[in-house]
Amino acid sequence: MSNITRRGFFKFLTLSAGTTLLAQSSESKLDLIEASKTELLPKNSKQKRVVVVGGGMGGLTVAEHIKGNDPKNEIEVVVLERNSHYFACPMSNTLFGEIKEVQDEKIPFLYDYVTAEKNHNIDVIITEVIAADVSKKQITTTLGTIDYDFVVVAPGIDYNYKKLFPTWSEEKIRRATKDTPAAMFADSGKEKHILLDQLKVWKEEGGKGYFVIVPPKSGKVRCKPASYERACMVSEFIKKYNLPGKVYLLDNAPAPQAKGPIFIDIFIKQHRDTIVFNGMNADEMERRIKKAGLDMTNFKQKENFSKLEDVFATCDIKDVDFDKKEISFQYADHFNDDGKIEKITYAIANIIPYHRGNKTADFFDVKKDGWGGIVCAPNKIYSVSDSTVYVAGDIIGYHKFDPSAQASVSVGMLTGESIAKRILHGKDEIDFTKVGITCFSMVSTNPLTAIEIAKDTIVTEKGVAKAGSSKLKVLNGAGLIGWYQAMVETPFKY
Repeated sequence: MSNITRRGFFKFLTLSAGTTLLAQSSESKLDLIEASKTELLPKNSKQKRVVVVGGGMGGLTVAEHIKGNDPKNEIEVVVLERNSHYFACPMSNTLFGEIKEVQDEKIPFLYDYVTAEKNHNIDVIITEVIAADVSKKQITTTLGTIDYDFVVVAPGIDYNYKKLFPTWSEEKIRRATKDTPAAMFADSGKEKHILLDQLKVWKEEGGKGYFVIVPPKSGKVRCKPASYERACMVSEFIKKYNLPGKVYLLDNAPAPQAKGPIFIDIFIKQHRDTIVFNGMNADEMERRIKKAGLDMTNFKQKENFSKLEDVFATCDIKDVDFDKKEISFQYADHFNDDGKIEKITYAIANIIPYHRGNKTADFFDVKKDGWGGIVCAPNKIYSVSDSTVYVAGDIIGYHKFDPSAQASVSVGMLTGESIAKRILHGKDEIDFTKVGITCFSMVSTNPLTAIEIAKDTIVTEKGVAKAGSSKLKVLNGAGLIGWYQAMVETPFKY
């Protein structure tokens, strides 16, 4: 590949990567290891090299801000990404609701890396990481090896079906990803479009039955409000086409696990005839709110909302029969005291398992937490084990950032600046208090409405960065569109 220019790598590898990976599937492991010994990209001795593993919002934002703080081009930045295109998860739930304003603005969700490569003066190589040696500062990919001075590990999340369904075989897990996909990956949009295609077919066949959404049971997951936003957007689709079906949420919590008071209020007021939450329609939720001694205004107050835990139902998923399209579950004793297992037949099901840190991070021999995140040093955004291994996005460990788009971008901006200053000026510092996290969830189309939560960041005495105070409010959904354009389109388009 010596006759290919550096800037031509992206085009060459985009065309060749799919063929290469397909061909390698029939090779022996030994042949793959031998092929990977090829040097992927010769290193320029006059520049320090930063390799970014993962070209999602977190990784690409870090790359952008390293170069944005490198006016003399003294740092080489190489991004390794397995997908030739990036599908942006933030706001993509609006595709289920067919939001007119999103369509009118012609909001893109699928991006390639050509513009980002040019505008940010970086190299993007479409390949998959298969090994890493932090002692040698070398990464092995399906197309060869690459050396680095610093690495930024930003591969995102993986699903953890085994934790949710311990007895499931790998074959059944694969069936779940195809028949009832979680659609929480930025996997070029494959899973999201499976659900969208199912939605269109459902409409064409009359829209009867249930679109069942199973949020993650608990723990650290990417974008906790996503399940409930998706429920609202599917509800909008049902109302738009006057379909007889409903959205049925089967949640392990008595209320939505993020933005709970506002979502319950929205379910009752905006989606009264189309959303069922843990067996409770709008009338039943109102009845239970009154049973707790509250009304439709004061139940949303923080000091009152916890009272709903005693009167609202919870749901525990037990199994799924994909052939019969049945989900087995058990309600809390609000619905049956005898522990009876119940079943619901679905037209479409969106089952979201537990999450964990992406397994690509496992290749890097540094300290991890039980979730698979890389444990950072106190007050730092690099590994406690090796200060040349930086972290971005969902797999940040030690610090208490919820996996989310805004956290990936906001922290990523500071990380890129910090790396550049360390290389160019010997300054090893990052100010987490500059991290501001805002999250929007679109919940209605008429009027266009979104829920916003805004958080600041504090740093504890132990050097743990985490969310401080937060503000929750309902506002015009156009704010979500502007937020998306500023946050997502900047690293990919501008």
